[in-house]
Amino acid sequence: MSQRLATLALAALAAAAWLPSATAGTFSISPLRVDLARNTPTAALTVRNDGDAEVVVQAEVLLWSQADGQEVLDPTRDLIASPAVFTLPAKGTQLVRVALRRDPDARRELSYRLVVQEVPPAPEPGFMGLQVALRMSLPVFVAATTPTPARLEWSAARDADGSLAVIARNPGDTHTRVFGFTLAPTGAASAAFEQPVATYLLPGQSYRWRFGSGSTARGLATAYTITGRTEAGEFTEELPVAR
Repeated sequence: MSQRLATLALAALAAAAWLPSATAGTFSISPLRVDLARNTPTAALTVRNDGDAEVVVQAEVLLWSQADGQEVLDPTRDLIASPAVFTLPAKGTQLVRVALRRDPDARRELSYRLVVQEVPPAPEPGFMGLQVALRMSLPVFVAATTPTPARLEWSAARDADGSLAVIARNPGDTHTRVFGFTLAPTGAASAAFEQPVATYLLPGQSYRWRFGSGSTARGLATAYTITGRTEAGEFTEELPVAR
């Protein structure tokens, strides 16, 4: 490192040491998922304030969809969260109820997100820090009356830049979740790529993961063995790479 770069790095560290602190409340929610159906149109969750100061919290239910692998949240009147705004005393709890206001769909599961967010208090005079609002988003599913079970169709292809694309498609009427998977060239003893992050696939949606780029892409195999786990259990499949 040159003397100039070293001086700049030390200056940045010194500046960071004098940055104002960030403040945020702390709360937890249980359970972390809501399942509703025709016979169970309501559910209750417990929100707990784990901090030493009271926290004002807002709860809202949003319609949840996916488009081209991206999450989309829209306002909805299909469900209601009550109370919508409440104050949690220090170390206190609050029961929040989620209620369905429409009939379930006959064939397709409905999906929503319950967003629970801290409402930051007005800063005190002279406060120079950064206020951070804690926000949690929980899945809410409404079961269909006669759904088609979720199932995944896997495929692999080379993208335009030569990287490996692994695609999962859910043609069913119920969501599923991919907890993670590994990819190994067919016949190889060890995995070449790993995907450890859990991903939801809503009904009728697909998701695309990309692996390798540049010089790595030139060494990609023509077929891979994918091994992973979903909500339905563990799976292993052979994936020829389409060109």
